[in-house]
Amino acid sequence: MKVSKLTLMLGLALAASSAQAAGPLYLSMDSGTLKPMTWDTSKGPIPVYTDGGGAFTYNFDKVTPFITIDRANEITAFAFNEWSKVPTSTFRAEIAGTIASKTGIADVTAANAAEMYTKENGYGFWVLYDTDGSILEQYFGIPKSSVLGIAFPEFGDENGNIIEATAVMNGWNVWSHDIDGKFVASVFTHEFGHAINLSHSQVNGPMVYSSLTNMPYYPGVPKCVAPVHRFDYPATATGINRANPAMLETMYPFLNHKTPAGIEQSTIDMPDDIAGISNLYPTASYKATRGSISGVLRLKDGRHEYSGINVIARNIDNPLFDAVSNMTGAASQGEIGPDGTFTINNLTPGQSYVVYIEPIVAGGYPATPQPLVSQGEYWNVAEGSDPTTDTPCDATPILAEAGVTKQADITYNGYTKGVQFSPLPGVVIQQISKSGSSAIGIAGSTPVKWDEKTGYSLLPPGFAAQNATMDRNGNRVLVTAAKAGNAFREPVILNGDVPIWLGDLNGNTCGGTSTFGTQAAVPFAMDDSASKVVGLAYIDRNGDRKCTGQGKNEIMPFVWDAKRGMRELPTQFATVPNYVRANSISGNGRVIVGTAALAEAVAWVDEGNMINLGKLVGARDLYTSNYDGTRVPMYSMTQKTMLLWNAMRGTGAEAFTNIGGLRYCIDVPYFSFSTGADMCAAPGAAEAMFQQYGYAPLNVTGSNDKGDVMIGRAGGAQTGFAGAIWIEGLGWMRMREFLRKQGVVEADAIPFDGTGTVSASGKEWVGGVNGNANTWMVRAEQVYVCENGQDVMTGFPGGLRDKVAAGAKFGRCEFQ
Repeated sequence: MKVSKLTLMLGLALAASSAQAAGPLYLSMDSGTLKPMTWDTSKGPIPVYTDGGGAFTYNFDKVTPFITIDRANEITAFAFNEWSKVPTSTFRAEIAGTIASKTGIADVTAANAAEMYTKENGYGFWVLYDTDGSILEQYFGIPKSSVLGIAFPEFGDENGNIIEATAVMNGWNVWSHDIDGKFVASVFTHEFGHAINLSHSQVNGPMVYSSLTNMPYYPGVPKCVAPVHRFDYPATATGINRANPAMLETMYPFLNHKTPAGIEQSTIDMPDDIAGISNLYPTASYKATRGSISGVLRLKDGRHEYSGINVIARNIDNPLFDAVSNMTGAASQGEIGPDGTFTINNLTPGQSYVVYIEPIVAGGYPATPQPLVSQGEYWNVAEGSDPTTDTPCDATPILAEAGVTKQADITYNGYTKGVQFSPLPGVVIQQISKSGSSAIGIAGSTPVKWDEKTGYSLLPPGFAAQNATMDRNGNRVLVTAAKAGNAFREPVILNGDVPIWLGDLNGNTCGGTSTFGTQAAVPFAMDDSASKVVGLAYIDRNGDRKCTGQGKNEIMPFVWDAKRGMRELPTQFATVPNYVRANSISGNGRVIVGTAALAEAVAWVDEGNMINLGKLVGARDLYTSNYDGTRVPMYSMTQKTMLLWNAMRGTGAEAFTNIGGLRYCIDVPYFSFSTGADMCAAPGAAEAMFQQYGYAPLNVTGSNDKGDVMIGRAGGAQTGFAGAIWIEGLGWMRMREFLRKQGVVEADAIPFDGTGTVSASGKEWVGGVNGNANTWMVRAEQVYVCENGQDVMTGFPGGLRDKVAAGAKFGRCEFQ
């Protein structure tokens, strides 16, 4: 028999307060079709072998057993029995002996764990009791303070069967009050689910563990039903619908083994968990006696399928205790391309269910979780993409029938005319070309280029997309790389596959370090024709081969062109700064902007003397300019407002124009960092905040050629962030408000508070969610105004500006 060691995919059950787990679900093609790997239940119960040692966990004195080995074995037997007693499943497992009896290892520890994990030990489950957490830390490299256990199938045969699985249970992390192991039993049951080859699932978990009044979760589409809040919400809170811990599914990725919810996760009594194991190990009567719902999730075009979204069916009469989930694309896990299919089994015949879509909150699932690229919505018989006829709350109940699979295809909502909101999943776009037809960014750490006609392509090996930018048409990209034999990276203009090396200012003797490696110079931007590049360079002033010394003027701004090469931009300061960098350059190459020590905004016009805009108007940083430098946006800390600077007019008062900004408590939240209090809750808070703080600080990251469309981000870590857009003639508005009023329902579930760059016309821009590896492209060739009670489409931005000036309201009439 051919035996293969499976790729190690750890199923971690982590403390609910730390990080999410990662749930494996192995697939096999050994049978000729793609299917989940399973145990062969025709051989009878799967044998379970348990560890030995002095105790599963000791008391604080490290001598007295807190939970004995015998008790740990009872918990193991209990957990496997929970999975084994599901009547619609053929899976059965039982303790058959000890690890010592099969391998001679009396107590598996960090010192001998390699003997278990580097060879095949035999058919069955192998349960290791990691008394002090050393196996986790020393063998797996996982902190014992955050991990409750790990489990995974380890070996499979040529028929797609699992033949060996292992679990490591963390005795060190047992709760000090769990004297009989009733709480930690949930960890055993959850982890053994992974060893059976179950992935995570999400039904009620977000409500039980995470739902708060300021971030509620719902047993259905948000705002279509009432929220359900955490089971342990403070007793003093009124009007709160607290979750019953008993409704928690065992395979939800979070598990708090110090609460009553933890106890509930030790039993297999929720329909979702029962469906999970019955789908893998069905009895002959399972599907014949239960109802099913199957469907496909597609984008608003009605053609392209979309994976990674949770689909839930809830019993109308018992929505919290009779609900089952499945994930789009779960059956193929991306192996066959875009897959929006889902199937929900184990529905009670004679009961009516509503079906809806929602994003995965966190955790590891069969398909990679993806964000909703539209509204959450219920399925209904009039399912379609038109938001005016297919409203999110419109649900059609589906009657479950034994042995019958009902169809419920779902299409994302979204208008086909007006502003378009398109996902670029898995990629962080750093810049869109001025033509709006291409972009540069990273997928993980891999640099990628995107073209609207040809899609994604990889850059040649060795090149890194660090602050990557493009020329006007997207033909040339600015990246970094190290020449062969050189330890230091430098800026490179990549013209197709041909590199133009920009060099450095220290003879490759030293550099600064980052996740991209050691760099002698770091590029930040180039002009539209790729003839000028700016950034920061490391300079070895004193020849000590060290060029990061604070206060030594060794980290300075540079400009490069083909004729004169790389050179230092002039700087003048009363005191020596920590460092200076050039962040951006105007499209025509005349105006360069940047920052000194992240404290003062600076600029250069035609490479003349440095202009300290920090001293002049209290600006701290600059990131962009329009094409000719006549509109450079900055936030003034002294005037507490956004300014536009015409760099061609000098630095007098006439060169600056006040353009306002976003306001706290209206556009931008404000929470007290020290107390967590909402500073906007009191009556009149918005006006009081404005009088004290003015407009919220705002960094503009992108401008079109004219400078009449700009995007950026307001707020901060303490207040929260708000994506912003400025349109001449309309002023500033929050990005979410722009998209909402234009009827872009696809953006309802997307904060879109991390904005990027803008095309030359201002009709295209990119942005996303901070810390999320996804980007969305907005195309605004045409936008809507409400004119005399009718939706009227007009050009952007000029037509919009004219219509609003003539009295029309911005946005679709129904979204005013």
